[in-house]
Amino acid sequence: MDDKEKRFVDELLRASLRHYASADPRPGFEGRVLAGVRSRQQAARRRAAWAWAIGTAAIAAMATLLVIHWPRHQTVPSPVTAKAPANVSAPAVAKIARPVQPPLPRRPQRSAAPSMVDTRPQQFPTPRPLSEQEKLLLVYAQSLKGSSANSMQMANEDAEHDLEIPPLSIAALKIEPLIATEVVDDK
Repeated sequence: MDDKEKRFVDELLRASLRHYASADPRPGFEGRVLAGVRSRQQAARRRAAWAWAIGTAAIAAMATLLVIHWPRHQTVPSPVTAKAPANVSAPAVAKIARPVQPPLPRRPQRSAAPSMVDTRPQQFPTPRPLSEQEKLLLVYAQSLKGSSANSMQMANEDAEHDLEIPPLSIAALKIEPLIATEVVDDK
């Protein structure tokens, strides 16, 4: 490579660097970067809020369980009683009597549930007189019963005599071979 070619390559390299050095960032790039930063910050805030909510709920649950299962009996200080000594000359020693515990309050006993009386009727459904509409329906049905029975019987007899099924015939299936055609694309 001679000196002229070296200069040409150096000039080309300098021109390329000047061109790319002055290039502006792609449009919207800054907005995308800032949106990513904001979304990471919001995600961190959401995680912190959930952790706080779960911790508060756990503390509330523990406090509730403690209140529910805390022992309810209260210790009553036992009274100390001393008896006078029978012999005055003997040294006075106080005898401690067994503490008397007051009776614990008892829960009120539930009264027995009222017994269920079987008030079901002997026959279900319970017979009752027919309503006006039911009486009319019964009269109508009885009037149709005589006429419809005869007409139905005659229709059935006619249908049996007129019913003929012709014999079935199935034609042989013919499949013709496909003829191959060439498609020419005009481009």
